Amino acid sequence: ICIECSGIHRNLGTHLSRVRSLDLDDWPLELTLVLTSIGNETANSVWEKCTQGRRKPTCESSREERESWIRAKYEQRLFLAPLPNSELSLGCQLFQAALDQDLGAVLLLLAHSSKEQINAPTGDKDRRTALHVACDLSHVVITQLLVWYGADVKAHDAVGHTALFYARRAGSQECIDILMQHGCPNEGYSTIATPGLRRKSSSASMGRPEARTALV
Repeated sequence: ICIECSGIHRNLGTHLSRVRSLDLDDWPLELTLVLTSIGNETANSVWEKCTQGRRKPTCESSREERESWIRAKYEQRLFLAPLPNSELSLGCQLFQAALDQDLGAVLLLLAHSSKEQINAPTGDKDRRTALHVACDLSHVVITQLLVWYGADVKAHDAVGHTALFYARRAGSQECIDILMQHGCPNEGYSTIATPGLRRKSSSASMGRPEARTALV
């Protein structure tokens, strides 16, 4: 994105939009993985699904037109794709999406979620949250998204474990780093029997995006 649009995004605050300079800012691995795993097409299928007939600004649009669009998209969430029909609570749907490693569904559900719904201990008898599951599956991208959207890294399940226990059990240093950077208390690793989850290998690129654009 251009300098002018990046300034508008920065003014929204990091709770709504995160902008990084390709030259001046650090690009940690987890951030690069989020960008390369989601991409503009998937992101806009969530955030620009229902534009209500509004025309997306171009490079020739005024700053006022760009800011109006950006605020409508991210601050007011006017263009969000609707949630699928489901008898499950939003928190339960998010837990299941994390369990299924369905990144598109996770992105959509997070866009509609409150912090209370994100941290709902649902889904299994051990009262785990979506963050516990994401770390148990070594899914770095979902773990990072959940934390950005307000997942409680200190939350304990029914047997007293935070997500850090599951990240360590899964051997995911990236998930461990995310949790520790966001204030998860250190806890000793034990071999207590806990339910395991089948893992999928991630094929997400670990390199820096070649194009000088960022996910917006």
